[in-house]
Amino acid sequence: MRSEAWSRPSTYWKSGSDPFWRKSKTMNDRLARGLFKTLGVLREYLPEIVVGGGWAPFLYSRYLFRDCKREPIFTKDIDLMVRPKVPVIGHKTIDRALLEAGLETVFKSTDNPPLIHYEGLIDGVDVEIEFLTELTGSETDLVKKVQPDLHAEALRYISLVVENVTVLTIDDIPEAEDTNPMFVRVPTPAAYIFHKGLIYQRRRDPRKMYKDLYYIFDILTGCGDLKISIIKDLDRLSKKYPGWFRRFVKNLDTDFTGPASDAVLGVAGQRPPDAFDGLDDDQFRNFAFGTFLETKEALLPLVRRS
Repeated sequence: MRSEAWSRPSTYWKSGSDPFWRKSKTMNDRLARGLFKTLGVLREYLPEIVVGGGWAPFLYSRYLFRDCKREPIFTKDIDLMVRPKVPVIGHKTIDRALLEAGLETVFKSTDNPPLIHYEGLIDGVDVEIEFLTELTGSETDLVKKVQPDLHAEALRYISLVVENVTVLTIDDIPEAEDTNPMFVRVPTPAAYIFHKGLIYQRRRDPRKMYKDLYYIFDILTGCGDLKISIIKDLDRLSKKYPGWFRRFVKNLDTDFTGPASDAVLGVAGQRPPDAFDGLDDDQFRNFAFGTFLETKEALLPLVRRS
């Protein structure tokens, strides 16, 4: 079910007339090309896939917030979220399409079925692709076979970002063989923030934990006038997932206690070199804390109502 706030026809957001590739001088275009070439290979399956991880904030900035100058955090890892069962479309499975594009399967676990990533070069661009799906209830299978030969890691809370999506129209991809627009599903910004706020404390690697928090900060500071809509969508989600929402707000309330809190220092440590270049380190920490404090103050009443 799509989010009411983001699923109307107007949420097929189109890019501006001038492609971001010509506007942004600081963007790591090689990694971005890897993302778009991957999506091109999986074009038929885009209605079944939700792009998450570090690429969702990038897509928001370019195609939703329309800020082509913003400096995001780039990664070669591409997280693709799917439902527990993905239908076969056409004559190729997802596994076959990726293998024919030149990627190799890399086994990441000894589970049965094993966790598999797809790694290698697509048209000379290095990518690493992982599929994720929902772990529900008392299930213990950490890897699920979601399509023939396609194994997805099962994690809590994935349904939150798979069930609440918006669709972006991407029509400015350079060097694309198929010049037709791609319609790419991403979590609504509210669902993405909610999800990251739930999972960051579960991270074993502090760098990934603070990267999750920076993604939240990046969206909150980059969304402009859409922030009102994001808070409204969080209100809707608080009613749909009341237990999860209380945990999400408690996480933020507990960890963001002041400009010198570990969470704020961690966010500051993820700041890209050219981001917020008008602020020195102390100013940035105060700005980051103020952003999360303002958000907490908007969310706490929603917890009481939910």
